[in-house]
Amino acid sequence: MDPQQLMAQGREMLVKELNLAHLTEEEQDQILDGLGEVLLRRVLLKMLELMPESERENFGKLFAAQDAEGMQAVVVKYIPNANDVIKAELRAGIDEHKRLVGEAVARDAASAPTP
Repeated sequence: MDPQQLMAQGREMLVKELNLAHLTEEEQDQILDGLGEVLLRRVLLKMLELMPESERENFGKLFAAQDAEGMQAVVVKYIPNANDVIKAELRAGIDEHKRLVGEAVARDAASAPTP
C-alpha cells in the first residue's frame, strides 16, 4: 500500500472512531492536524524514553535535520519492537483524546441551563 492510501485509510479510521463525520472536511482537518501533532510528540517522547540516554542528542539532531533514514536506523537499533510501541502510543493518545472530549462534553452539558 502506498503512503497516500495509508494516510487516507488512517484519516478515514480516525474520522469514524472520533465521530467526526458530521463535521465539514475543513473542520475534520483542523481536529486531525492538531491531534496528529499531539500523537507525533507522544510517540517521539516514548521513543526517546526507550533509547539509551547517550543516543538521545543524536536522535534530536537527526530529527531537526529531518533525516528520516538516520532516525529509523537509531530506532531499529535500540527499539526492536518499535512498531508495537508506536501502535500502543497512538492507541493511548486516541483513547486519551476521546476521554478528554467526553469529559468536556459532560462538563458543558452539566453547566448548560435547563429549559
